[in-house]
Amino acid sequence: MSHSRREWAQPFVTAAVDAVRAADLPQDAVEPWQLGLVDAACAIHDGALTPLELVESCLARIEATEPTVHAFVSVAADRAREQAAALTGRPSALLHGVPVGVKDLIDVAGTVTAAGTTVFTKPATTDATVVTRVTDAGGIVIGKTTTHEIAYGVSTPQTHNPWDPAKMTSGSSGGSAAALAAGNVAAALGTDTGGSLRLPSSFCGTTAIKPTFGLVPIDGVRPLAWSHDVVGPMARDARDALLLLRVLTGLTSGDPLHALGKMWSVPGLRVGVPTDSFLGPARPDVLAAMDGVADVLADLGATIVPVTLPGPEVFGAVSSVMVFREAAQIYREHLAGSPFTPDVQAFLELGLDLPAEDYVVAQRARRRLIQQVTGVLNTVDVLLAPSSPIPDLPHGTESLDDVPLLAVLTAFMFPASLTGLPAIAFPSGATESGLPIGAQLIGPAHGETLLAAVAHAYQSATPWHLRRPPL
Repeated sequence: MSHSRREWAQPFVTAAVDAVRAADLPQDAVEPWQLGLVDAACAIHDGALTPLELVESCLARIEATEPTVHAFVSVAADRAREQAAALTGRPSALLHGVPVGVKDLIDVAGTVTAAGTTVFTKPATTDATVVTRVTDAGGIVIGKTTTHEIAYGVSTPQTHNPWDPAKMTSGSSGGSAAALAAGNVAAALGTDTGGSLRLPSSFCGTTAIKPTFGLVPIDGVRPLAWSHDVVGPMARDARDALLLLRVLTGLTSGDPLHALGKMWSVPGLRVGVPTDSFLGPARPDVLAAMDGVADVLADLGATIVPVTLPGPEVFGAVSSVMVFREAAQIYREHLAGSPFTPDVQAFLELGLDLPAEDYVVAQRARRRLIQQVTGVLNTVDVLLAPSSPIPDLPHGTESLDDVPLLAVLTAFMFPASLTGLPAIAFPSGATESGLPIGAQLIGPAHGETLLAAVAHAYQSATPWHLRRPPL
């Protein structure tokens, strides 16, 4: 373009810029509590937001929503304010001043880890390692979130779903998922034995990573089953969950975006989709949402590959034998006097009656199932499955057609739990009434970054993770 042409066009450009600067246009105000983890951490690192401003905004949001949602066992408001006010200077810690919710199965020094029961009343003397890592990274524990009793169930009776208070959150990390959906926090810690990270995330429209077994320390966390228990990150999207996972695995300082590292690209990715025999328990709208995920990933360059897996009931049966026996052993000294609710008490007592030889047989079956799933993952990069076969249920539901809810909702949870493989759950659709529907991706051992990258690519092309409850 010639110099005279530039001179001719310059006044038009200058006038347009001046008009925009002078215009008094209404803008959508973004409150600090609305920010996701990465955005909140970046805003604090950039000096656009202070830790105290973020904490005050989250506390105000908790005060507004807690009467309806009941996501917290306790809120440490004064301590959170003090910690936020003490954080001065240029941020170097990864989560500098970001409030985090902690499931009431995880020790926070000075608070009781009641685990949803009246059995445990003594305050913890030290933080669990995962809590230490959060605080070392500058995170602020703003409160303890609700859980199903000793995490032995897939509901969180104390807590209501922010999308519809008449609906359940699932569980057992229902308080953490509800707190995220309600905008109380940008990040939370949960645990997963048979789906307790992924199920409530799916019911509440949030994202969670179940890490590879053994990747994240579990000391200071009340156990349920040694062979299955993991602690994992819960957040509003895949990037946020991956950043929190980085913290839980030991990263404490640096720039939040740099900490995420290089994200994988989808082109060339092989996505395994189980055959209909595996997907049988899922409701039609759940299957449609899962097909929608496959279509989006295919549009992004992935190859969809049909795969054959053992039926979900096989994984569930083997895991159940192991969990029943291990949980009974862990809590046997507390069973006298029936201190637990009837369903938990019954599961624990029956677990004591399981013969040792059945537990050994289950261990052998587990090894065979690990070999089968690993063999499938040698032919594809990730596996796609629904999270829950049913995406919405009335609050207080305990069973369906006389089948305990634990058996109903975990149909697609145990393949990752039994094998110890990582999985990520994320929102992938909505029911006719607007409640979230979730999907999950399962990957190879230590494939969390790959799973988060694929979920992030999906979320970059879809709006489901951006929806917020009309709370």
